[in-house]
Amino acid sequence: MTVRDFKQRLLARKPLLGAQLRFGSPAIAEMFAAAGYDFVVIDSEHAAQSPPGIVAQMQGAASRGAASLVRLGKNDPDLIRLYLDLGAEGIVVPLIETAAEARLGANACRYPPQGTRGYGPSRAAAYGFDDGYRHRANDEVVFVPVIETAEAVENIDEILAVEGLDSYVVGEWDLSVSLGIPMEFEHPRFKQALTKVEQAAARSGKPRGWSMDLADANAETFYQLVERGFTFMWVDGDEWMLQSLCQQVTDEFRKVRER
Repeated sequence: MTVRDFKQRLLARKPLLGAQLRFGSPAIAEMFAAAGYDFVVIDSEHAAQSPPGIVAQMQGAASRGAASLVRLGKNDPDLIRLYLDLGAEGIVVPLIETAAEARLGANACRYPPQGTRGYGPSRAAAYGFDDGYRHRANDEVVFVPVIETAEAVENIDEILAVEGLDSYVVGEWDLSVSLGIPMEFEHPRFKQALTKVEQAAARSGKPRGWSMDLADANAETFYQLVERGFTFMWVDGDEWMLQSLCQQVTDEFRKVRER
């Protein structure tokens, strides 16, 4: 897959696999792409990221054909413009709670007349060598909100109806807190919220997104998600995977010490 295929595959409901990156390493981004991940989400909301570091990670991912989405800390048109100009294939924005907020982010991703993005691409247009970028950009960019509050679930039909919103993911931890049942993912109220979002996505016709823990990442789970219509899926990422493997090794070594 080339990075330009990403949006087309998403719209065609071809299953896409991604992971979230926090460590800021271009080599890690390249490694995930080399392993076969279709996209990486570079997390600048919860991690110490910088524009030069994010560019380096995007270059690492692109070298092996993976798309890069940048996760922002807030719904900021200036930051959206910056990272799109630097070559991100998409933007992930947290805490979207209303259609108006979704529209602000989606419009910031597109040039007029579809949106409000100011023109000035850098790496996105191959530093001036890609004359066709401005004609393709609106069709190729991806805008993904994170649904993670009770208010967002209440407004989910209106949010997913926003033009230019391309998919979504649910932030399960924050949603459980917002619902008053922190980390109670089997609670009926939490499951009802997930069902409401999934049903709204089906009505909207938008590609459905899902984030999952590494422990759930197996063929049977993926198959079930695809059967339910999910397309845009990401599994943990560098921090969680390294933590899990570190713990696995030390747990095994501890058995030797305890003999």
